[in-house]
Amino acid sequence: MDLSEVRVNIDRVDNEIKRLFEERMHLSDEVARCKAETEDAIYKPDREVEIIERLTAGVDPSIKMEYTALIKRIMEVSRKYQYGRTLELRDCLDIPYIDSMPEINSYVIEKRDEDILRSVDCIKVENVKTVEGMDTLLKNVLEQDGTAGLGIMEDVGYSVSDEMHKIICENPLYINECRIISSFENGIWHKKKLIKFTRNLVVRPEDNRLKIMFVCENKSGSLASVLSMIADYGVNLAEIHSKADEKEIWNYVFIAELKCSFVKKETKALIFQLMNETDVFKIMGSYYIPEE
Repeated sequence: MDLSEVRVNIDRVDNEIKRLFEERMHLSDEVARCKAETEDAIYKPDREVEIIERLTAGVDPSIKMEYTALIKRIMEVSRKYQYGRTLELRDCLDIPYIDSMPEINSYVIEKRDEDILRSVDCIKVENVKTVEGMDTLLKNVLEQDGTAGLGIMEDVGYSVSDEMHKIICENPLYINECRIISSFENGIWHKKKLIKFTRNLVVRPEDNRLKIMFVCENKSGSLASVLSMIADYGVNLAEIHSKADEKEIWNYVFIAELKCSFVKKETKALIFQLMNETDVFKIMGSYYIPEE
């Protein structure tokens, strides 16, 4: 059999795969309808393991790993479809948010970051309270109405503030604004990410960034699955970094900025899936960043 004949057969097989895939997705729609009615879980990892073991039994060992990867991918795509259909059939995404900024009367900033105020033209210095320590900063924002926190989340290309990420991740706080400011330090220009955060998750129609935190299961392929999931929804990953999980040794907390708007149905389906397929998940904030 020459190459042209092989290609003819590959086309034939691909067309058959297409037909079977369409049939499988129709069946996935029926599954979604049933689970929407019963509120049954879409992701059942133990059942998927059983299915994979059954389907791969007797497969030629030389291609078993590849066939296993294919089965897993088909399951991932099927689940993606079911999450979207479930949200269409049943409004079950429980993430409270408001669509406009509440009135802010004062701002709080940690003393070591107070020099950044010279770069923030929309905030009057007299409305800013300088405090010592992140704990005091946190206490002020959580306990005082109409108060927003300010802080440097990242010195781009140099360092990331794990401390700032920690207070956002572990408390009912959300980033409402993120802007890039420039500062000249030790003969070098730095670009820093200044964030404003409050007790409210604010989602505006113009927002084009979504900051999330997640912890995935500590096993082979779990992070790859999350990244593949994000890509499947057509969402661009603007940045991602990790820090050690303080609660479990050898595990990591991942912080990601997504180029997307929460108000879109595809984004909501992605968030719904992430909430159900990661060990820990939180939306850290929604904001707008001008495209370069």
